[in-house]
Amino acid sequence: MLLSLIAAMDENRLLADARGIPWKLPRDVAHFREYTDSKWLLLGRTTYEEMRGWFRPGHCPLVLSSRCGWDPEIGRVVSSVPQAIATAEAAGQGELVCIGGGQVFAAALPYANKMVLTRVHASITPEGRPVYFPPWNASEWKDETIWQQPAEAGHALPFALHELTRR
Repeated sequence: MLLSLIAAMDENRLLADARGIPWKLPRDVAHFREYTDSKWLLLGRTTYEEMRGWFRPGHCPLVLSSRCGWDPEIGRVVSSVPQAIATAEAAGQGELVCIGGGQVFAAALPYANKMVLTRVHASITPEGRPVYFPPWNASEWKDETIWQQPAEAGHALPFALHELTRR
C-alpha cells in the first residue's frame, strides 16, 4: 500500500497561516487536483472543514480525528494512520494520499513511501497561527525535481515540484 503526502510549502516549510494558504499558484492547484483525482485522501478535521465542496466523485476522505460522535458528510472518520491505511487497503485502493494539515502530515510521515512537494521559493512571514510541514531526514529520501515554475503572470512566486521516494 502506497501512502503519499502531497503539500505546498515555503522555504521554512510553512503550509498555511490564519489567512489560509498564503500564495496563489494555479499550476500547483491543477497538479494537486490531477494527482488526487479519484483517490482516497487522508486529512485532518480542520482541513476537511476548509475543503467542503471541493471533493469530487471517486474521493473518499478519511478524516483523522479523535472527536467522538462526529461524522463527516462525505467519507469516514479514522482514529489513526494505520487504521486509515488498513481501511483504504481493504477497499482495494493502491494509494492513500495524505493532504494535511500539519499534525496529520506529522502523524503520516513515518508511514509514507512517497512525498510530492511543491517548494515555493520564498520565505513568507506568517500571520496568526502558522501551520508547518514536519521536518524529515533527507538521507532517508531520494529527491527528484520534476519541474520548475518561474514567477510570471498568474504565479507571483517561483516554485518547483519535487517527488521524494523513501530509500
